[in-house]
Amino acid sequence: MKKIFLSVIACAGLLTACDMNTTQYGVIDDTAELSFDYITQNRNYSVYSALRGCTVGSWVYDTELQLDQFIALSTNGGRGMNIADGSINPSNGSATGTFEGMYSRIAQVNFMIEKAQNALDQGNPTADEAAELSRYVAEGKFARAYFYFYLFDHFCQTYDSAKGDTEGLGLQLVTVYNPDGDTSKYPGRSSMNATLELINGDLLDAFNGLQAYEKAGNTSYTVAGSNYLSSYAAAALQARVALVTGKYADAIAKANYVIGGKYSLATGDDYVDMWYDENVDELIFTPFVNKDEISSPTSFSIAQGWNYWWPGKTDQCDYIPTQESVLSLAEFEDAEGYINDVRFESFVANIPIAVEGGTVRGYAFVKYPGNPSLNSSNTNYYMNTPKPFRLSEQYLIKAEAAALNDDPNTANSAISDLVKARLYDTDGFTPINLNGSALLTFIRNERSKELMGEGFRLSDLRRWKQGFDRNQPYVLNSAIADTRSVVALSVRYDDEDHRFVWPIPASEIEINPQIAKQQNPGY
Repeated sequence: MKKIFLSVIACAGLLTACDMNTTQYGVIDDTAELSFDYITQNRNYSVYSALRGCTVGSWVYDTELQLDQFIALSTNGGRGMNIADGSINPSNGSATGTFEGMYSRIAQVNFMIEKAQNALDQGNPTADEAAELSRYVAEGKFARAYFYFYLFDHFCQTYDSAKGDTEGLGLQLVTVYNPDGDTSKYPGRSSMNATLELINGDLLDAFNGLQAYEKAGNTSYTVAGSNYLSSYAAAALQARVALVTGKYADAIAKANYVIGGKYSLATGDDYVDMWYDENVDELIFTPFVNKDEISSPTSFSIAQGWNYWWPGKTDQCDYIPTQESVLSLAEFEDAEGYINDVRFESFVANIPIAVEGGTVRGYAFVKYPGNPSLNSSNTNYYMNTPKPFRLSEQYLIKAEAAALNDDPNTANSAISDLVKARLYDTDGFTPINLNGSALLTFIRNERSKELMGEGFRLSDLRRWKQGFDRNQPYVLNSAIADTRSVVALSVRYDDEDHRFVWPIPASEIEINPQIAKQQNPGY
């Protein structure tokens, strides 16, 4: 009997990259002929289109609006408030859509990995096809690890080795494509260690497979701005996972591997331009985007989380950076007292903002200004190529891991390199030379600035056990201060607030008896 799996992904308007010469691939047909071309099409959709789709939009900005660096304005029409107002629950659309969307992607990539491996083991591929199929398996393993780690970092508690083997704290682990409506066969939640074993195992296979492909002479994908995965992208994700799970030596080693690649930190105007015209010096992996694929004003955009727009009204801001966020970007000054941090110019702008009764000038978040080459019509705004892995994150990982691994020299060196790259005027720059808690605080402050609005905040605050109170002063403009949402101002998280871990969706618990008693605490 033919089994067709209609992916939730297809409903999200994700398209296969045009430079891959493939057509839209929205279904899995497990009776299709096992050909190299068929597997290639499936790989392009289940790996590249799927990765691209979950590195833009609400996949990125939901956790940012949830927490402390942004504040809602009362003029936002309720957009985004289902997560920003602190009332996260098992029926919350953000949590439900994320959970279901990732497991849909996992089903897709499980199918692809199986077909590519079968073609290698049981087919009769040419030497060139065999090399590509091995690469496909590695790419599939990377994608599956990315999807599972995203779930782990949102729906599992902060990793604690003392709880590592406790069943029910990890994820439901599925590595075989087998669409079956028998709910009695659905898996329960595993342990955190079992979940991490799968993620790290997949990443090791991805790294080794991609590195072998590169050592065979296929190095065109190891350059900055590549639309395809490389061993450096795999190492970048390995470093990210290692930091989050306390494997500091591993995090440093993998970050060093990436830093030693063909990438460099963007400086000065090049850094500003990176967010505008996709300057690629420090971009490790950038999923392909073509303006002809853009079908709506929100396709391939992250900006709509903060800026709501429609023709003729471009001064609407649903969320603005908090005063603390703005001032943090103005910390470094040059010899004449001017703001010396390139991130201030890149991330915030003093522009007209709509408030009740008119407009006033205030600081808006403009980190994602849109690439004009992707603006196919005057109804498409703020379209940018996704940037899920940047070199600066690796410097931050190296610095934080070294500080926590009692290696202040390495930590100071890494954070000094990053800070120097973010200054317009480096004359007189003195390398950072801190120790202990002062060093760790400095590194974390730099991470908060550098990665602002990129989707890391949930992971960071809960890893650091750092709560917040949104009801803070805003003296930059009294009119904007008065327009801040009263509900948003009332949000407060303590350092171990249960909302740092998202709830397992109620719909999932209702259909899966194995996880009926495995909801996260507090929900």
